[in-house]
Amino acid sequence: MSARRILIPFHDFARGGTERVAQVLAQHWLDAGREVTILCGSRGGGTIDRADPRIRVVELDPELPRSPLSRLRLGPAMAARLPELAPDVVFIPGNFHFVVGRAFRKAMPGLPLVAKVSNPLLPPLPRPLAAIARAGLAVYCAPLTTLVYMAPELAEAGCADLPGTPAEVIAEPNLPVGHEPLPRHAPGGDPVILVIARLEPQKNLGLALEAFAGLLRRRPARLSILGEGAERARLEAHARSLGIAEHVDLPGYVTDIPQRLAGASALLLSSRYEGYPAVVVEALAADVPVVTTDCSPSLAGLIDRPSRGEVVARDCPQALAEALGRALDLPFASGGERPAAVAHHDAAASAAAYLALFDRLAAARP
Repeated sequence: MSARRILIPFHDFARGGTERVAQVLAQHWLDAGREVTILCGSRGGGTIDRADPRIRVVELDPELPRSPLSRLRLGPAMAARLPELAPDVVFIPGNFHFVVGRAFRKAMPGLPLVAKVSNPLLPPLPRPLAAIARAGLAVYCAPLTTLVYMAPELAEAGCADLPGTPAEVIAEPNLPVGHEPLPRHAPGGDPVILVIARLEPQKNLGLALEAFAGLLRRRPARLSILGEGAERARLEAHARSLGIAEHVDLPGYVTDIPQRLAGASALLLSSRYEGYPAVVVEALAADVPVVTTDCSPSLAGLIDRPSRGEVVARDCPQALAEALGRALDLPFASGGERPAAVAHHDAAASAAAYLALFDRLAAARP
């Protein structure tokens, strides 16, 4: 038995990475002849117009827009629709949606629930608190059939927090089939450092500004922060207070990221934590070196030599500034070495690996 009908729960069509990646996978699953349904609380979020028209989108009735407490209602409301939709497997696209697991399991006990781990399952905690947190995590994740990690390093960390839960490693589908980076073109003026991130506290963009200010004291450069979010006003004020506002651009959400990467001298990632930072893969695939905080265990495998950039300690703007200076001294093009490091993130291969997992689970379904 194969998994012919795949269901993906979305709270809404937000601009987040998990929703975008799920839709990339869905396109390949549709190409393989599967049926894909997105069951959503709301069609809001701003990206539904980019969804493949072959995807069946089912909105809750009444709709359930995102709010501080809406996730608590999402699972039961969606679970009531499962019998009529009759999926063979559910793909939960990230940690944010794990909350639907218990209600889904109660509604359809034998239904395979495959959940992608998009962020660390637990933050670093002192030993007594860690034991309590792991016990709670085990209860929370018990309804899930299999967890999918995006890199071996993440699987190792996740299995330590959640031993006994079946786990798979499948690379993120960050690159289109046959990806070729755009030709590199150095900017005519000062070198450009890109930040690609939502303007939210997790991304710690104040640190990015402070690191860039330290770099500017040593050499000229420009910082371009691509993204939108609640912290825009605070970041603009922080740039002014650091005296760097005239060297910083915040154009908001943009659609020409490949073109901007082609002319960038480095990518800066300042996050407090990440699961598997897709933007790092996209930068390396575009032949751009990356300077990043140690926000994810997966970074050690991606940036394992100086030609690809550096991983430095969190909350240390001086270390980031110094690493950025070294990145700007690297050859602008690597002769294909940086793109080759992430070639395994081919979207078709990732989608096929998921389908093989779905089919195994569907065949074993009671």
